[in-house]
Amino acid sequence: MKQQSFTELMESYNDALAENGLSVTGRLGKMQRSAVIVHRHEALGKEKLDDEVIADYIREISERQNAGEIGEDHANNMRRETERFVQFVKTGETSLSNPLLGARTLLLPEFQKIVDGFLKSGSAQIGIGGKATSPNTRNDMRWVAHKYFEWLAEQGFTNLRAVGAGQVQKFMLHCSETMAMGSVHNIRLFMMKLYAYLYESGLSQSSFAALLSFKVNRGKKIPETQSADELATMLEAIDRTTGEGKRAYAVMLLGIVLGLRACDVVALKLTNVDWVNGEIKILQAKTAISVVLPLTKDVGEALSDYILNARPQSDSEQIFLRLRGPHIGLKSAVTIGEIYGSCCKAAGLPHSKRFHTLRRSLGTSMLSSGSPVTTVAQVLGHAEVDSTKKYIAVDKEHLKMCALPFDGIKPKGGARK
Repeated sequence: MKQQSFTELMESYNDALAENGLSVTGRLGKMQRSAVIVHRHEALGKEKLDDEVIADYIREISERQNAGEIGEDHANNMRRETERFVQFVKTGETSLSNPLLGARTLLLPEFQKIVDGFLKSGSAQIGIGGKATSPNTRNDMRWVAHKYFEWLAEQGFTNLRAVGAGQVQKFMLHCSETMAMGSVHNIRLFMMKLYAYLYESGLSQSSFAALLSFKVNRGKKIPETQSADELATMLEAIDRTTGEGKRAYAVMLLGIVLGLRACDVVALKLTNVDWVNGEIKILQAKTAISVVLPLTKDVGEALSDYILNARPQSDSEQIFLRLRGPHIGLKSAVTIGEIYGSCCKAAGLPHSKRFHTLRRSLGTSMLSSGSPVTTVAQVLGHAEVDSTKKYIAVDKEHLKMCALPFDGIKPKGGARK
């Protein structure tokens, strides 16, 4: 296989997965695990895949499993996806063996019929407040349903006739032992939807709503952001005399100025840009909500510079294309993350942060400058204002104003000397 940079290699791998029928959601997990391997090589100064680095990574997976840090299923998935990526790099094949393995295994016919019915039902189609659920949310529901029915099959069940509260409890316990609490929280929510459908359809004697109503403490981290100085340093470090630099500069401004998600940057089409009225109109991939954003002068100039002076000739409707032939649209949000990481690295900034950091930085900056939460929610295209309120957590200056003094508070038993 021709020597490629890691960025090019990731693009080729994503294309290969797409050619073998994997959806964007199906590819995302595989690309994320491959990115971990690539980042380890880059941290060690390696320019190509190294067998010793791979062997150390495999050993670390086993050590983490033995120490109880990760479950057996998760460890097996990590090993399998490492093996798949290494196989692709060494053989250069675009037709990967078992491309669907790990993304979605085949279920027993009766279970598969139930899953298909569930995804078409109102329980899966309608979300909070009567709004339609997004495609990403339905994909997550499909994943949870498959995990549950795969687990039931492993326990020896071929139908739901003997499945009751005990099995639901054991499955949730299994998830809590093998997954992060954030995942357990989502699984609990989607299991409630699944069993609401099963109960309404007469396939279960109960919806188990009370059983699945427990609270999952996910633990919340303060989201990472970048300062205005860091963002300026990153933009200044981009070499805009090259086609790669022009593409990177336009991509970064879409995140910094407009707060677009990586998945929406990848999907951005020429027809989404209304040059006459100075607007960018998109349908968000995550929420399926349409937003109209202003085409600011700096973003417009960066996009036109790339489109007119650097974008390869192509029939693709997507704005951002691969640097090398075939000149087709970028396939994955992971590629946007790689571009972001390269820009941070060139500027001497930590490049472990995700492209989503730019979106968080914009939201936090707007709130800090006094913009109402409702305005920020509209700009970021949030379906609910609650999604925007988390950005307040990083507005340190305004949070200081909320602090209460201890004057007048006397400890019990008197002051200690």
